[in-house]
Amino acid sequence: MKNVEKIEVLTTFVESVEIDKNIRKIETSKRGEIMNTTKEKTKYFTLKYDQVFKSIIVDNNDYTVMNNILSDILDREVKVKRYYNTELKTKNKKTKENRLDVVLETTDGTFINLELNSNYDKSIKIRNYIYYSGMCSELSPKGKKKRIPKEVIQINLNFNEGNNKPLKEEYYLRNKEGEILIENFRIINVNIERYKDTWYDKNIEGDKRYIYLTMLGTNEKELKKLAKREEKIREVSEKMIRFNEDGTITNVLTPEEDEEFVMELRRQEAYDNGVKNTAISMIKEKIPLKTVSKVTKINIKELKKLVIE
Repeated sequence: MKNVEKIEVLTTFVESVEIDKNIRKIETSKRGEIMNTTKEKTKYFTLKYDQVFKSIIVDNNDYTVMNNILSDILDREVKVKRYYNTELKTKNKKTKENRLDVVLETTDGTFINLELNSNYDKSIKIRNYIYYSGMCSELSPKGKKKRIPKEVIQINLNFNEGNNKPLKEEYYLRNKEGEILIENFRIINVNIERYKDTWYDKNIEGDKRYIYLTMLGTNEKELKKLAKREEKIREVSEKMIRFNEDGTITNVLTPEEDEEFVMELRRQEAYDNGVKNTAISMIKEKIPLKTVSKVTKINIKELKKLVIE
């Protein structure tokens, strides 16, 4: 979005012009000239954006940053052996979004499916589980070469979960008594926002524990401060600057826009559930379906299904 302001210049001077609370100096020496001053409003795309993460962190030439992120999550030394499905990752902001998981294999034979989530409600959990199930299916032994992975892990990097959720949660397939059915299959939820809130000040003071997970939740200013503490984070910060200067990301929702979209879906779902409950109550009161349909705007065919339910 561009804000254009016209300024009439009466004589030679230097004037401060305030646009959107930002001060810029306008220098001129022409009398009576009408000048257009333009300020381009841009969004800064951080590492919580799927495109940015894949373009900067998923580096086939240097696994160091990803190794550190995964090591912090899994509480053991992790080394990436290779990435899968990364050939379509974006190189700059002008590239349209390609919706791909980050799938990788580690040197010890673990397969990891990494997913970024700007929200993490029931629908996102189902979607991610479907991705995870699909990867497990793809990795099942085929043909003569039987190979069972050491582990298959779904890691969800969750943003905007808040501090009411733990730093990290792990899920296994268990029975009612808590016995794990298959130990080499698990799902890990990582609360990026809480890692940032918990460790950012400590990282700035010199404690480098979880500094890479903290990095994922930072804005431009915060990232630059972390960059003073860690060489590889300085490289990430420099890449971020270049990435954001390349142009404008197209055809992709920001996390804030995505959250608003999800909230609208939730509002619609709540409304639909309310109307449905009203219809059920009216039916229980023996009110004619024709009247119920007129009040709730639900067609009679659908109302009959509610009666059966």
